[in-house]
Amino acid sequence: MKKFVFLYPIKEYIDFEIKNSFRRIENLPEVYKKNLNKCIDLRYRKKDFGINYVVFKNSLVSEIIDLREDDKIISAEIDYKTHKKWIYPNPDFVIDKLGKPEELIVSGFHMWDCVEKFAKRAFERGIKTLVDEDLTEFFVSRIAREDFKFEEYPNFNPRNKEKFFFESFMEARKGKPWLWHKY
Repeated sequence: MKKFVFLYPIKEYIDFEIKNSFRRIENLPEVYKKNLNKCIDLRYRKKDFGINYVVFKNSLVSEIIDLREDDKIISAEIDYKTHKKWIYPNPDFVIDKLGKPEELIVSGFHMWDCVEKFAKRAFERGIKTLVDEDLTEFFVSRIAREDFKFEEYPNFNPRNKEKFFFESFMEARKGKPWLWHKY
C-alpha cells in the first residue's frame, strides 16, 4: 500500500506562501491551486497512492485543495495555536493512522522542519520514505520554471548548478535517505 501525505495544508500556511512569495505570478492563488492539485493527481492519485492530508485539531483543509471522496483527512492531536508555540504533533500518532504503508511520500509545510521530522520518523519505523520537495514551501518557485514537470519529481536538479552548490546541496542531505533523490 502506497501513501502520499501532505502535512498541514491549512489556510494559514497556504495563504502565507501565496501572499509572501517573492515570485510574481499573475493570479497566483488560482495558479497555485490548479498546479498543486494537478501534481497530486498525476504524481499520486493516478499511481494508486492513498491521499492523506494532515491538519491540526480543529483546523480544516484549505479550500485550495481539491478534496476527493477517497482522500483521508487526519487530525493531529494538537491544535494550530499549540503548534505556534513550537510544539509538534507526534509523528507516530499520524503514522499509526496511515495503516501500514509500504511506501510513503511526504510533502507539506515546512521542508526542513515538520516535513523532515515526519519523514525521518517514518523511515526509522521501517517505511520506505521519500520527501517530494516540490510540494513544500518551494512550490511557488518550482512552478514558475518553464520546465516544471507535473507528473514527476524532483524538478530541481542540483547537478545543473556549479560543483560547490551541488556539494553543499547534497551535504545537507547526508545520512538522510528520505531526502536522497536520483539526481
